[in-house]
Parts: sequence; structure tokens; C-alpha cells
Amino acid sequence: MEASTGAGYETALVRRRYEAVDPDNRLVARTLERDWEQALAAEQSLRGEQQRALAEEPEHLTENDRDAIRQLAQDIPALSRAASTTARDRQTIARMMLERVEILVAGETERAELTCHWSGGTTTRHAFTRPVRRFEQLEHFDKLLARIMDLRSQGATAQSIAEMLNAEGWTPPKKDNFNAPMIHRLLQRRGLGTTRPIWSGNVPRQHDGEVTLQEYADRVGAHRQTVYGWLRRGRIKGRLAKVGSQRIWLVNAANTSTGI
Repeated sequence: MEASTGAGYETALVRRRYEAVDPDNRLVARTLERDWEQALAAEQSLRGEQQRALAEEPEHLTENDRDAIRQLAQDIPALSRAASTTARDRQTIARMMLERVEILVAGETERAELTCHWSGGTTTRHAFTRPVRRFEQLEHFDKLLARIMDLRSQGATAQSIAEMLNAEGWTPPKKDNFNAPMIHRLLQRRGLGTTRPIWSGNVPRQHDGEVTLQEYADRVGAHRQTVYGWLRRGRIKGRLAKVGSQRIWLVNAANTSTGI
């Protein structure tokens, strides 16, 4: 506003000079006329700039607008949830309010805690599960393995073990759910998946003389496959007992000679 007023004053001054000059003094008159035209052009340019600046200036807030802003500033969650708040607005709010973020990881496990330090001294904490690469990194890996072995000892298949683990809320690394191949690989890495499980205490026996094929092999000092060959050829007697979904050979050690 001051610039345009000053330009108007300069234009009026040049105009008065032009009007006051003797018309017969044409050289002075042409010079003053040129100065007047330049002053008019400068004044018009400044007025145009002023109009553009006024058009770009935001509207003045009313007192009601100011009260609404103060209320929203005191309830940031409501401001963030508002339908008129865009994703970019939420990011801007977070950058303005969030001073520092800390992440604490429990060793190499999947358990972690996020701590947010907000403006004004407020602190919030959020526990979350981070992705890990190996089973051994899971916080409760020992309990998980014990659970798998317990289910395996009951005769559960890899598929049924996976289904039970999923139902109980266990989660594997890098995946959302367990599956049968995953159980097989885990058992093999632990040296437990290459042979069929061997039971002793959970096998239903008809009398004390019955032992599993492996127990009999240990007694006579032979390999389990060798003893199984004797069983197939009838050199020793045995029967099949069912444990869960598996069938186990039992041998009557009391009536079987160990001098085969």
C-alpha cells in the first residue's frame, strides 16, 4: 500500500511540473511529458503487484475459527481422525508433534518395543513383533520345540502338528502360519526328522515282556533294521500296536531268544 501511494505522489508531482511548463518551451515539455508517462507506468505496475498480493493473502480468521483451532489443538487424535484430514496432513501433524522415536529389540528375538516421545513431554510405548529369519531367534523357541516334540511323541503327523500350532497361536519366522513342510524341515535340522519316532512309555503293552523294536535291538546289540529283517522272516515274533496315527512293532522279549 505504501509503495503504490508513493508512486501516486510521484506521478502527481511530475504531472504538475508538466502542466506548469511554458508550452513554447517544447524541449522541456517533451522531457516532462516522458517523465509523466514513466511515472504513470510505474504506478500502474505497483498497483497490479498490490492486487496480486491481496488476492493471494489468506482470509482473516474469525473468532469462531480461532476457537475451533484451539479445541483441535487440544485433541490431536480427533484432528487426525477427522474426515477432512488427509494422509499428508496426518504426516505433517506427526512430524510437528513427534520429537524422538526409540526402538528396543529383545536380543535377536522377534519381540520389540517402540517408544514415541511427543511434544509436551508425553511418552507412548507400543510392543510389536518384528520379522526374523530363523526359528532359533524366536523368543520362545525352546517351548515351541518342546511342544512339537510332545505332539510328535503322541503320534501326530507333521500336518496335524502344524494345524495345532496355528490354532494355539504360535507363529513361525517370515510366515503367518505353520505348514507340514516347515515342521519336517525343523525336525530334520534338529536331527529328529530322518527316522520314525520311537516310543516307549506311551505304547500299549500286553505284558512286561513286550518291548519296542528299537528297545529289542538295543538289548541284542543289533541295528534296528537288522531286527526288523528278523521279524519279517519270522525269526522273532511280534505284533503291531497303534499309537495315535502311527503303528509300532512290539516284540515279546521274554519268549525270544537273544542268540539269533
